Amino acid sequence: MDSSSLCLLFLTLCSADAFLNYAVDRCEFNSTELTDIEYIYSAYYNKDEILRFSSSLGKFVGYTELGVMNAERANKDPSILSVRKAQKERYCKQHIDRYYQGFLSKS
Repeated sequence: MDSSSLCLLFLTLCSADAFLNYAVDRCEFNSTELTDIEYIYSAYYNKDEILRFSSSLGKFVGYTELGVMNAERANKDPSILSVRKAQKERYCKQHIDRYYQGFLSKS
């Protein structure tokens, strides 16, 4: 297994009346050091990514008209940004430490 770049993936799905809305939280890393971890949150609507937060950018980026509108709103709200920025350490670091100890250290 190549440990140069690994990814943890978590999905949230919601569907009603044949429209599909889901969000993906993922952690990309190549070591357990916090500086080597990138947290990415993506929101999708009907298989199209409409919005993304990246810890390396520190802000939301919209990819559709709706996504741009929501990214602008989220980027103006310090509480939303602080929650997403904290996910890198709170969410990713905890899981990555377990994966390194359990799997990668034995390869």
